[in-house]
Amino acid sequence: MTMRASTLVVGLGNPILGDDGVGWCVAQQVQQHLTSSDVDVACLALGGVTLMERLVGYRRAIIIDAMTTGAPVGNVLCAPLAELTNPAAGHTASSHDTSLATALHLGRKLGARLPDEVWVVAVEAERLYEFSAGLSPAVSAAVPEAVQRVEAWLVESPF
Repeated sequence: MTMRASTLVVGLGNPILGDDGVGWCVAQQVQQHLTSSDVDVACLALGGVTLMERLVGYRRAIIIDAMTTGAPVGNVLCAPLAELTNPAAGHTASSHDTSLATALHLGRKLGARLPDEVWVVAVEAERLYEFSAGLSPAVSAAVPEAVQRVEAWLVESPF
């Protein structure tokens, strides 16, 4: 029987939508540097319930994504999910597209074995909705810092 890793690193986004691909870019670089077999890496395009379902069975997780908060483009944020504002499902019409915090709450209520520790590494983006396979220069320049933040979290936050 194969044992599942205890930690999941998720790059979230869409690599053909400009800066929205930063999560995948960072996750792929983290995967290239991994030395631990106790860490799985995934690149996903959907959040909400779909992401929550992917987290089942892991003890901790870190989500890497693009964000737009008005901070300078390329700014890197690293924080526990519980400390971030929960946008709920304000811009969507589907329960599958709800926020991760809301999806995790629902999953726990339904008895899913979900991580107790979920962190987010987010890069302030410039272009999220234009078809482009590349990152903007400021977001591209932030990738090494985001990779370093994820790798530091993996070392400093062992279960």
